[in-house]
Amino acid sequence: MSKPNPKPQTALYFNLTVLAAFFHAFMEWLFFVTQSSSLSTLSWFDKLKVFFVTGGVVSLLPLLLLLALIIPARKWKTPGYIPAALMLSLTALILLDNFTYTVAQFGIVSTTGAWRILYIAGLAVIFYGMFRFIRRQTLWKGASYLTSSLLAISAVGGISIYAARNSALDGYSLAPFSDRPNIIIIGGDGLSARYLSAYGFDEDTSPFLAELMGSSLVAENAFPNASSTTASTTSILTGQEPAEVKVYRYPDILSDEDSLKHLPGILQNAGYQTVEIGAPSYVDARKVNIANGFDIVNGQSYENPILDALQPALGNSPSAYFIQIVVERISQRLMHIFFISDMENPFEAVNNPKARITDAERKDQIVSLLEDSDEPLFIFAHFMNTHGPHFGSDDNNSTVESPNAEEEWDVELYKDAIRNFDGHVREIYSRLAESGELENTILVIYTDHGYRYVVNARIPIIIRFPNADHAGPVANNAQIVDIPVTLLDYLGAEKPEWMSGMSLIGEEPPADRHIVSITAGSPKKIKPPFYQIKSVQVLVCQKWYVLNVQDLEWKTGEVFGHTAPCDPSLLPPEDEIRQKIVDYLEHYEYDVSGLK
Repeated sequence: MSKPNPKPQTALYFNLTVLAAFFHAFMEWLFFVTQSSSLSTLSWFDKLKVFFVTGGVVSLLPLLLLLALIIPARKWKTPGYIPAALMLSLTALILLDNFTYTVAQFGIVSTTGAWRILYIAGLAVIFYGMFRFIRRQTLWKGASYLTSSLLAISAVGGISIYAARNSALDGYSLAPFSDRPNIIIIGGDGLSARYLSAYGFDEDTSPFLAELMGSSLVAENAFPNASSTTASTTSILTGQEPAEVKVYRYPDILSDEDSLKHLPGILQNAGYQTVEIGAPSYVDARKVNIANGFDIVNGQSYENPILDALQPALGNSPSAYFIQIVVERISQRLMHIFFISDMENPFEAVNNPKARITDAERKDQIVSLLEDSDEPLFIFAHFMNTHGPHFGSDDNNSTVESPNAEEEWDVELYKDAIRNFDGHVREIYSRLAESGELENTILVIYTDHGYRYVVNARIPIIIRFPNADHAGPVANNAQIVDIPVTLLDYLGAEKPEWMSGMSLIGEEPPADRHIVSITAGSPKKIKPPFYQIKSVQVLVCQKWYVLNVQDLEWKTGEVFGHTAPCDPSLLPPEDEIRQKIVDYLEHYEYDVSGLK
């Protein structure tokens, strides 16, 4: 064993505190880097940068606590050990919670009432043990060099991020809008056009949407750009395809300048009040790192003291986002066990119809905003009753459908959920008409993906402009990323260079337009070289071509119910589209050597 290094007691406190903070950062980093997370798409160099920068920033709080403790009590030895013991105790609490939830699906988030007191008692016992452990430590040879090296690497990483940060919409100059109508985008989760009577289904599932289509721009053959809700909602807000921003599924995030390039940011700069009514984590601008875009997200102010403090130095980098996650994971658990606020389980809030807020509540929030706001509104709402495999109702006290796999994706319940969605759209439209705001509002109806997450089935895109402007069908293929471009076109704004869609106002899209959609794979199958990507689809006219890059399978087929099919002789050959997919992946820096 190395001999103790005879340095001042303060140096011991400093080294123990910094090492404890870096240990916490490392264990959190290790937890996230070994599973599907915001770190998944980063290179190993960038992943390591995130660790070192996080360690340095996390060290600041316990070091400030150390300073506060030792200055008034220089002669006392005990207070100097508290910050390191506290950091190790919090690390142990997080590790224990990770373990119990992973193994037994039980953790802090699932505790209620007096059960939380057991965690308080447990944390006290852990702190006592850690404090005794820390007091027995001495400053071994080389400890100061290790601490200095960690902090130096962290500082270098932070400086490199500072030098590369972006703080504004890159190169986009927004002229003042001459007219600022309200914009309400309503997404119904997992709506396939083939089940909508408005699109020709033989059962009356969407009578109001059929009525609305008479005064709206209607994309008859529209398709999603992604199979997951997080990726698809990110596409409509940014106007970019998933591969462009590396957001394929939750918990992927927008990084650096991509986090600043989006429709809500443009509208907010133009004087709109911007509101997202989504679902925790999965439809959540904060979790996908949409910066400077929304005033309110899921009922809460977007203001984030952590990100606000970090942004001047770290911008919207992966490191800034990861630091926020690390701090939130501690604070949320502490506030839960100390009865300050309940910790939210995002998986339950999305997949358990009984646990999530109802679509009736979402509708009421929209109506309330319309009644109370003195500014033009941009509302991005995502309704969840049509989300499978268990479809919801507006009664959150109703019995949740059986989790039995044989009873999942019940088509009859799905059709009932569609009727429920149609009714909510009718009520919102009626309130707009009654209040006199109908002709001062753009109402958009769309979905994130088709039934059972398919991307090769038609989806609804219905846009009702004031005074029924531009009403009529768009026959050729459209896609979700066309929506923000179309809205900006109506407002008289130029299309930002980063948006990849096209306006649906005026000319028809080209008949032979190529639309790319990406299906995300299981989190358990994330690995190089394609990570989250399971398959890439190119759709031309009525034909779809799909390359499964995980299993190296190639399939083609035709879209059910396509209303503007091309002559089969004009469709591109399979070899050409397969090469296009390979080139597409290579363009976004994926290793395609195994596909050639």
